[in-house]
Amino acid sequence: MRHIPLKENPPPSRLRKWLTKAENLTQALISETDSAKRREIIESNSEVWRNKALKKYLMQLSDGKCWYSEAREVYSHYHVDHFRPKSEALDLNGKDQGGYWWLAFDWTNYRICGSVGNTKKGAKFHVKRNKASCHTDLCEDEIVCFLDPTDEDDTLKLTFDKTGTIKPSSVDESDWDYERAKYTIENLDLNYEPLKEARKDLWDTCESKLNELQHLMKEYNKNPSASKKGQIQSKLEELRTLTKPKSEFSAVAIKCLLSSDIEWVQKLALTAA
Repeated sequence: MRHIPLKENPPPSRLRKWLTKAENLTQALISETDSAKRREIIESNSEVWRNKALKKYLMQLSDGKCWYSEAREVYSHYHVDHFRPKSEALDLNGKDQGGYWWLAFDWTNYRICGSVGNTKKGAKFHVKRNKASCHTDLCEDEIVCFLDPTDEDDTLKLTFDKTGTIKPSSVDESDWDYERAKYTIENLDLNYEPLKEARKDLWDTCESKLNELQHLMKEYNKNPSASKKGQIQSKLEELRTLTKPKSEFSAVAIKCLLSSDIEWVQKLALTAA
């Protein structure tokens, strides 16, 4: 998971009409006191969050990747996920704590999610404390279980190993950070087998490039030449590319480099993190 600076990148001018419609619908929801009629407003306007221009804007923020998994899918539909579910919010026991109807058309509540993760997530959204129940409550006061890719601190709470497995950064199972990471991994199916395999492949690729680079450096130090220096620079750029935000599973590439006991490799990772 890489940080998505959503609020720092509001919808562009081409979405002005969309924003006006979304704001008008939000006001209609707030003005409506009948829950059944509010639900009707939401259900009859689902095209708002399915808008192609909106989805294009959201996908550009992640270079076409799922915000949770960093996977780039070209033969399946990405979903515009409501981070805080619009109709109901299920706690750890499957009990509805009340949905966030007032955020149904709020662009700051949208996340791009692969179909596997979005289907698994559904209406799950456990709030440990300070659950917001209406538009006058502050969602910022909530203590929520799901890690949010738009929160830079949350992205630090996940890590990877060489098998492609994603896991909590914290090793203390009693930590709240551990609990949140575990909840997120399980309820977004982030260790879905094909996803796990793809991350493992990237880790192997990084290790292979590192081995090639170390060999080149050893040869260069024995017998320096301009051509060998050029090969080293080329391999370094290949590794840098794998760690850039636009690359698929870039967080895995960074973790692979950080796991090295070679200082310059770790420095290379830190410049990308």
